[in-house]
Amino acid sequence: MLPFMFQAVTSDSPKLQESSLLIFSQLAQYIGDTLLPHLGMLHGVFLQALTNSSSVDVRIASLGASINFIQCLTSASDRDKFQDLLPAMMRTLTESLNSGQESTAQEALELLIELAGSEPRFLRRQLPEVIGAMLQIAEADGLEEGTRHLAVEFVITLAEARERAPGMMRKLPQFVGRLFAVLMKMLLDIEDEPAWHSAEVEDEDAGETSNYSVGQECLDRLSIALGGNTIVPVASELLPAYLAAPEWQKHHAALITLAQIAEGCSKVMIKNLEQVVNMVLNSFQDPHPRVRWAAINAIGQLSTDLGPDLQVQYHHKVLPALASAMDDFQNPRVQAHAASAVLNFSENCTPEILTPYLDGIISKLLVLLQNGKQMVQEGALTALASVADSSQEQFQKYYDAVMPYLKAILMNATDKSNRMLRAKSMECISLVGMAVGKEKFRDDAKQVMEVLMSLQGSQLETDDPITSYMLQAWARLCKCLGQDFLPYMSVVMPPLLQSAQLKPDVTITSADSDDDIDESDDESVGGFGGLLA
Repeated sequence: MLPFMFQAVTSDSPKLQESSLLIFSQLAQYIGDTLLPHLGMLHGVFLQALTNSSSVDVRIASLGASINFIQCLTSASDRDKFQDLLPAMMRTLTESLNSGQESTAQEALELLIELAGSEPRFLRRQLPEVIGAMLQIAEADGLEEGTRHLAVEFVITLAEARERAPGMMRKLPQFVGRLFAVLMKMLLDIEDEPAWHSAEVEDEDAGETSNYSVGQECLDRLSIALGGNTIVPVASELLPAYLAAPEWQKHHAALITLAQIAEGCSKVMIKNLEQVVNMVLNSFQDPHPRVRWAAINAIGQLSTDLGPDLQVQYHHKVLPALASAMDDFQNPRVQAHAASAVLNFSENCTPEILTPYLDGIISKLLVLLQNGKQMVQEGALTALASVADSSQEQFQKYYDAVMPYLKAILMNATDKSNRMLRAKSMECISLVGMAVGKEKFRDDAKQVMEVLMSLQGSQLETDDPITSYMLQAWARLCKCLGQDFLPYMSVVMPPLLQSAQLKPDVTITSADSDDDIDESDDESVGGFGGLLA
């Protein structure tokens, strides 16, 4: 078969050449070893097709075959024999773009991304040229978004290839700066949609574009891949100019950037905590509500990624600012987000820090609970649950004011559109009960458990969030009430056992980085809806 293939690939027919290259591409992973004695001939065939063919289809087929074959070679010295194909591979991409064939260019980019992910070292010798070309594509406003996004993906993929090629991207700081600037510019592609201001849950992302989403995701990935020592100096150059600009979109982009890079840059950002916190808190007064929302969002994210340092050092600034933002009745989405940020802040907080602020925060959250907007009510419930959990017995003095509102939502939010609201009221009630203890909670607990039992007996729809929230609430109530929970065991156990047999959906994402730099090295487990919280 091989003699026929070699004959076909050197024939005068572009169709035959393309077909044989596509077959080589598919065969590589199965018979790579068989092809090893023919490395020299294959090299010549691929080079010939990449450089001399007038057919775009043949050049793309050769690019795919070359990349698939390089990935199959286990020996670095064998791979190095194909190094000189790289300029021709890149020309396939640039010529497609120069002739306006963007769909072909996108095919080429997807193949090159595959190579960057699996064999990043293959690119090492010509890295400045390759990355320079990719950044030129990413910076070219005249190209399709899809093409520019793929060029960005290529560079991010290389940055993430830490295990196979540690430190490779970090040695090119000028390129990191250019990429960071491209990603921040993508965040400017956002519209001020009226739907966003109405604060209906389904319009959470109103005004955001695919450019914005890619920029946001890639800033997060880049900072985790390269760490704070590389990213923070670059961000420090760009952020002040964005914050000083007149356009609200630039203020918004700067704050979103801070939130996105916090996880990967946490150790370095903690060293500059005052500067970071002040930068964000100054934007709480911005005239544009979307900027104020982004500032609150940043404080929430920083509370998670830079805690507990942020809580210990800046509670006196952050909590009053969030409490004040809850008064923004003209902008319910801002209010709801301020409540959510209280949750982020209090999760990394001791009762001693939280206690002096409880009067102000809880009274404001109770006002929000009575708000007509479901999103605001849900935010307030989640925040109350977290504050109760963090303040523990300090919450007792607020119990009598809070519990009637929580029970009212549990009993009255029966409409299908209120399912999540009702579910969150269960969560809040059970966490408040655990915080204040059995003696204080006992009388209300009976009423609450009657409601839960009747709900459990009803036919809940399979996608109803109440089901999982109820299981977690039962677990907390059991822990809180101890022996007093025994009469309810016969009702609770069957669905609990049934749920225990479900396969949990677990995703593990590693955020650990190279040992030689100072950056985040946590592992986080996400997407696991634990039955017993």
